[in-house]
Amino acid sequence: MPIAEACTIGSMTETFMQMKAEYKNQTATSFNVRCNKGYNIQFSSRNLRDKYGRSFVNNGSYRLSTRMSILGAKQNLWNTPIAGDVSQTGHKYSVAVQLDERPSFALPAGQYTDELYVSLSF
Repeated sequence: MPIAEACTIGSMTETFMQMKAEYKNQTATSFNVRCNKGYNIQFSSRNLRDKYGRSFVNNGSYRLSTRMSILGAKQNLWNTPIAGDVSQTGHKYSVAVQLDERPSFALPAGQYTDELYVSLSF
């Protein structure tokens, strides 16, 4: 009897990432992917600007640039399918986000947001 093909995502460290409003401040999350066959993983964000992880957090029309990095993948390419390895024990991925723009005094206080998306195809 064949084994069903399956992938799971688990052990997420942070579901809500926060940064201080300070230049170069960082935040990160990590998670584990376990698949019994080959898969593709794709990382994206609502405010993604290019395939190298440039994005921004915004509060209405006010923006602050960010830079996102994928750790544990074969490439740091965003909105691009990346081949993942079969692993019964799982493979750890991390996403780090850094504030890449110095907040000015003219920038209004408030909640500046972006959303991170992870897609698995198997």
